[in-house]
Amino acid sequence: MAKFLNGSGVQSALTDIITSAEKKLLIISPYLNIPVQTKNYLKSIDKKGVPIVIIYRANEKISKADLDFFKGLKNLTVGDCENLHSKCYINDSEGLITSMNLYEHSVTHNWEMGIRFSRKHDPEIYRDVLKELGCLVTQAKKHSNAGAFCIRCGNPMAKFDMNKPLCKKCFTSWARWNNPQYEEHFCHNCGSDKATGRLSFDKPLCVKCEEALRKK
Repeated sequence: MAKFLNGSGVQSALTDIITSAEKKLLIISPYLNIPVQTKNYLKSIDKKGVPIVIIYRANEKISKADLDFFKGLKNLTVGDCENLHSKCYINDSEGLITSMNLYEHSVTHNWEMGIRFSRKHDPEIYRDVLKELGCLVTQAKKHSNAGAFCIRCGNPMAKFDMNKPLCKKCFTSWARWNNPQYEEHFCHNCGSDKATGRLSFDKPLCVKCEEALRKK
């Protein structure tokens, strides 16, 4: 049966849900700052080929450490969702609805609580939660662990190259006119749209990514 958990119980349940995932793992957390030990657990199930989905709140800043970590996972899908406030962690056999974000400060400092449930003993709850999360994931804007994005179609590309910011298909279309100032739609580095600056073959990065590149 579903069980109430205090803060320490929530942390223990989250670890169990991650490490025992065999067919899928969904992590719904508006704010992310993933603890080192949790990253190790995620790496472990990623090596086993378990699909991992992480959804966070749209417009929230993700640390470079977490972004680099995401790129190292082969079976990860990341997305963001507008107005996300729910926190839920679920695998193929059990789940956790909780107040706790997957955020290091939340894990170590905040007064958290949650409800743990299982597919076997709480089939109706498990089914309804999974159904709701299915809707949420469908609405989320998906990102990629790829090294870059095509500036025209936004699809992931295997390699970041300022001199080749278009995928093969879009480059063929672009080459017909060969206009390096023609306005494009997506940042080559982060995949965001052109809200933070005009993008083109000559200028394939949004303002934020361009400034970050200069600081390196």
